[in-house]
Amino acid sequence: MGLILAAALLQAFLFLLFKVFDKRRIPLMPSIAVNYVIAAALGTAYAQPWKAADLAGLWWPSLAIGILFVGVFFLTGRTAQRAGVAASTVASKMSLVLTVLFAVVMYHEEPGITGWSGLAFAVVGVLLGASTKSAPGQRIEWKLPFVLFIGTAAIDISINAVQRFLLVPDTEAVFPTLALAVAGMLSMAMVIGGEGARSFNIPAVWIGGALLGVFNYGTLLFVVRALAQSGLPASRVFPLISIGVILIGTLGSVVLFRETVNTLQRIGIGFAVIALLLLYTSKG
Repeated sequence: MGLILAAALLQAFLFLLFKVFDKRRIPLMPSIAVNYVIAAALGTAYAQPWKAADLAGLWWPSLAIGILFVGVFFLTGRTAQRAGVAASTVASKMSLVLTVLFAVVMYHEEPGITGWSGLAFAVVGVLLGASTKSAPGQRIEWKLPFVLFIGTAAIDISINAVQRFLLVPDTEAVFPTLALAVAGMLSMAMVIGGEGARSFNIPAVWIGGALLGVFNYGTLLFVVRALAQSGLPASRVFPLISIGVILIGTLGSVVLFRETVNTLQRIGIGFAVIALLLLYTSKG
């Protein structure tokens, strides 16, 4: 459970840091590029790829997931701008439904009655926990949230598949480094080749990007380790992490940014706590 808690904690820090970026008007895409470079450097220092066993089977999955990382980060920002933060949060967190269903169908995981009940409570908890008041007359576009929903699920499903079929203890810590290195090279090329290169002159981009990179690498590493070492199936690992992000992120927003929690969000948090207990105690 400690690995799951660590993954949820660091992922919640990511969302809180993005909020700091918004408040301080720190350019997002250049910060994301710096983040991936820092994350890949941390991964290289922690688990040197050249000391690992055969990496031949990891290059293509790392390339695909690295591309997904950059695309989903971009979609998250674009969705928040056009459809609102609530819609982007719901789309991202609701991806756990596809992730769990994929694990049940493809890997024959069976959460059991308690597990299915926990998943149902988790879905309701995420929906209510992410609810906010929309601005009067705001028009919600669901094309971008839908693509974000699919993209986030694709990342989780891909990481689960790689961990299940390709990783061994010797390469568990190396795989995140490879995927993050791909994302770093791609995002840097996008920024330098576009109009955002001047943003690298802003110190806050490097400071914020470095912090983002620390949290990002830690999140990915702990997710991979949780899937391999927690003793829980993916159909419980991903919902538990999502619930943890909601609870920790909400508490952090209240304490750090003095955000108010509306009635629906309080009910959602209650559902999330019940889901947490059901999923953790289920024997499926």
